[in-house]
Amino acid sequence: MKMQRYAASEEEVFRTSLSEIQLLVWAHDEERALSLYQSIDTSRMSLLGLRDEYLSSGIEIFTNISRYPRFLTEARNYSDSLRAYRQAYIAEDTLSYYGKKVLAQSLRDEGRLEEALSLFQACFSEANDYHELTSIAYNSAMLCGMLGRIDDKKIYLSRSAIYDFKAPNRDLLSLYELAMTLYDEGDLERANRYIKIHFNDVLAGDFEAKVLRSSRAQNIIVDASLKAERSKRRISMIGLIVVVLLLFIIFVMLNYVHRKAIQLAEANSALEDSNKALAESNSALAEANKIKDNYVFRYMDLSIRYLDKVEQNRHEYRQIAKNKGTDALLKELRSPAEFADYKEFYSIFDQTFLGIFPHFVEDVNALLREDARFDIAQSHQSLPTELRIMATLKLGINDSPRIASFLKCSLSTVYTYRAKLRNQALCPKDEFEDRVRSL
Repeated sequence: MKMQRYAASEEEVFRTSLSEIQLLVWAHDEERALSLYQSIDTSRMSLLGLRDEYLSSGIEIFTNISRYPRFLTEARNYSDSLRAYRQAYIAEDTLSYYGKKVLAQSLRDEGRLEEALSLFQACFSEANDYHELTSIAYNSAMLCGMLGRIDDKKIYLSRSAIYDFKAPNRDLLSLYELAMTLYDEGDLERANRYIKIHFNDVLAGDFEAKVLRSSRAQNIIVDASLKAERSKRRISMIGLIVVVLLLFIIFVMLNYVHRKAIQLAEANSALEDSNKALAESNSALAEANKIKDNYVFRYMDLSIRYLDKVEQNRHEYRQIAKNKGTDALLKELRSPAEFADYKEFYSIFDQTFLGIFPHFVEDVNALLREDARFDIAQSHQSLPTELRIMATLKLGINDSPRIASFLKCSLSTVYTYRAKLRNQALCPKDEFEDRVRSL
């Protein structure tokens, strides 16, 4: 603008036109810039020593024209014009910073990517401002991408974006490219964050030529992010439902097997070996991998072994009756029976339940008055009867007789503990157990 106000000499008139062209290029009005550029009288350009400035302006115009979509419908091949101007410039100058940069771009167009990259990197030490640093880093990133060095591409794009933020204009391009690169790698969260920043800067800078491209990229990335998030939530919900259903089924199966075991114990006096095998199985399960996916298989394995042992004992009794007679069978059946010790079983139950719901004790405490809360450290080692009752409610077993049967306690004990906990709740009594189920 100063050049326009104070222009007087022939040289200044020429430079005034170049300044007007530069302003139009920065405003992305390439059509008027090209029209003004083509109207300049170049007859005395060389005598005035302004050929380099004239060619550099042409390079900037055709670089912008070949970059933005609205010019792609034109019949003219602007890329050829851009290459021609670059060749004309490097014929005049390859030693200055700008000359090296144009030479590097020409090498890139010829497919000599490594040479172009080395030349761009050498320009870092000669850059005079953040705008030039941005351009060098961006071009280096694009070359690394063409060479398949994606990590280096992201590094240079990050550097270019930092220089972009420090530059006085908001004509950002590196952050857009970085967002698209991250999108291609599946890093949707950062890609979405970066494209939003880029899009806001495009709007703030009023770069109409970039709005369409940026908005399309933003829509693509946002849609992909939303789809990925919905998919994760759906998978998590399905997985949780499957685990809960399997756990419930296994507990029902264990309850059924346990009842059958009691019935067989009354008529079968040789369950000592079975009980020992069950204790060994429980001990092994207590030390097994605590990964949630394996908990179901622990109970399935335990049930199958128990049933196999029962079938084995029945076979042995049949053999005694067959080979030694009914007197020997009756003698075997009259031998003292030893009932199962359920302590190990409930220890496994506590470990399994707390493995799946590790914050259950803390969540129940949050529903109770402070003076009624359970010791967290002690409860994580072994659940007290009150918490075991709450655990069965959480698993969907609501009937008090079933709870008493499962926990091997009296029905009155279950009623007493349920009433006690309801009375100690911070919430209304009739809501307490529903809240426990929803933990």
